[in-house]
Amino acid sequence: MPASHSPAPATGRPAPHHSPLYIQALAFCSGMSIMAVELCASRLVAPVFGTSTYVWTNIIGVIMIALSAGYMVGGRLADRDGDLRLLLKLLTGACAWLLLLPFGGPPLLRALAGGLTGLDSSFSYIFTGSLLGITALFAAPVVVMGMTSPFLVRALSRQGEVGASAGRIFGISTIGSVLGTFLPVLIFIPRLGTGKTILVFAGLLLVVVALGYRRTGGALMGVAVAGSLLAPLPEARVTPGRVYASDSEYQYIEVYDRGDMRFLTYNDALGFQTAISLSSPFTGLYYDYYALLPKLLDHPAQRALIIGLGGGVIANQYGFFHPGLQVDGVEIDPEVIEVARDYFRLGATTRTYAQDGRIFAGRAGDRYDVVIVDAYTNQIYVPFHLATREFFAQVKGRLAEGGIVAMNVSAARDDAPLIESICATLRTEFPHVYRMRIPGSHDNIVLAANRPVAFDLPAASYGEVMGPLAAQFNQGFREVGPSATRPLTDDWAPVERMVDWELLARRTRPPGSSRS
Repeated sequence: MPASHSPAPATGRPAPHHSPLYIQALAFCSGMSIMAVELCASRLVAPVFGTSTYVWTNIIGVIMIALSAGYMVGGRLADRDGDLRLLLKLLTGACAWLLLLPFGGPPLLRALAGGLTGLDSSFSYIFTGSLLGITALFAAPVVVMGMTSPFLVRALSRQGEVGASAGRIFGISTIGSVLGTFLPVLIFIPRLGTGKTILVFAGLLLVVVALGYRRTGGALMGVAVAGSLLAPLPEARVTPGRVYASDSEYQYIEVYDRGDMRFLTYNDALGFQTAISLSSPFTGLYYDYYALLPKLLDHPAQRALIIGLGGGVIANQYGFFHPGLQVDGVEIDPEVIEVARDYFRLGATTRTYAQDGRIFAGRAGDRYDVVIVDAYTNQIYVPFHLATREFFAQVKGRLAEGGIVAMNVSAARDDAPLIESICATLRTEFPHVYRMRIPGSHDNIVLAANRPVAFDLPAASYGEVMGPLAAQFNQGFREVGPSATRPLTDDWAPVERMVDWELLARRTRPPGSSRS
């Protein structure tokens, strides 16, 4: 029987031959670039809209929808016109889009954020803003990169064995995706930053695409790639009074001054994480209240642990008000610890640990008279694994005899779901739980201990600043009794949902208080 032949492309011109090796290289680089772009998307969006679950949901959702559209459209185009020259032209446009993204993306996101300031809640602002921004910046190039696999399967299928060809293309593309997952996080973003990482992977894909043209255009593309890599990138965020900015392995970090105050923020366009006064150990914020916690013990405090060190303001206050108290601080991002040392006067006597707070609490080690949990992401979210019964059981195991645990909880209402749930969760591990709203803010101190705590501080002896705070301690704390609220566990802890729906229901934006 005569051999069967694929139909000629609709152009009437013979399709140029591309070797299987080239087709596989294109599949590999396309898969690698897709994953690299997805990871960089979170870093590009983070300085404006944060990195909450809702932002990641939008990133993954938009990428998946764009890829699905690319697969379907690419399949139809490949059957109608299997010429790879069409795919190469489309990929050239996608790469050009990505090469421009680090330059035009941040200004577009800032303009979008400015246009959404009228939204009634942080949920609306974060979800709607990130969805629009991610779609505008990433949907089009990802749709095109999604077309790659159908075209390449079609090209290889001319040699027979359609199933084997499809399996080979998707397998090689997946291997590229694996490298596109690890390389940006472990190598490129920490060393080059987000923008340059996008340029590297888009440039690499463009070089491979250019090789498929077999014309002098490939050299011109190489020059364009080199020029884009050398061009200065715009700042992701320009803040008046800024004294430091960096893209760490975990987040975008910024330090800026406002008059006598210095602020630390990361991955957060809604507020700040840490604030200090440049002229006083007092801040006028909730930190000042935590300086009194060692006074609630029935014995002299020897050790204190802060989970969520941030800029180290509480550690510094302990060093000032409680000489001789050994303070240990846990902060997941080692660069934040360096920033605390360099820009927030974190004392050399504070021992720091660059670890996740949950991991630190679960390990055997020193026992502490005071444990403070003040870890937040994007100003308003308590990391869920630092609010569960299992976590508090680990903290209880690190508590010295007669010690206390204090947690900073942001809640606009006394019956807000988050604070009710955290109090109920603490009661599963501690017989005595107390709470107090800090006047004039949404910040609440939730206190837990294995013994009754007497709030009878001698306010008159604490001076002009600390005296009124001690009086508020004596009057403001109330013990939390049993409730029907469901405790948070590692299996069930919808912390972000509690916070966002509370904000949405109350139509309130987060207060301008700080978070560590």
